[in-house]
Amino acid sequence: MKVNDIVFQDYQGIRRFGVVTDKTTKEDKWAYLKVRWFDDHTYKKAMNLISQLRGGNHFLDEYRSDQLKVLDVEHEIGALNKCKKYANKRRTLKNRSFNLNESYHRELEKVFE
Repeated sequence: MKVNDIVFQDYQGIRRFGVVTDKTTKEDKWAYLKVRWFDDHTYKKAMNLISQLRGGNHFLDEYRSDQLKVLDVEHEIGALNKCKKYANKRRTLKNRSFNLNESYHRELEKVFE
C-alpha cells in the first residue's frame, strides 16, 4: 500500500472509501497510513454515537495497513455495473410478468459472463 492508493475499510458493516495521504513505518514494523475519506457520513454518525455512549474520541487519525484494503477501482466499477445491469434486466422482465424458465436463465447468464 502506498500514498495515493484508493482504499476501503469495512467498519462494523460500514464500507468506507478513501485515498492514502501519508505512510509511516513504526517501531512495531507495521505500516501506518493516513487516509482522506469521502462521503463518510454514516461512519461519522456511528463514531459520534459511540463517543456519546462511551465518552472520549473514537475517531482514528491513522490506520494500520491490515485495517485497509487497496481498491481496484476499474474492476469494482465494472463488476458493480454488471450487477446493476443484470438486476435491472431481471426487474424489467419480472415487471412484464414474463415466466423466467430455466432456458431463459441460462441465456441470461451467458450474456453476463
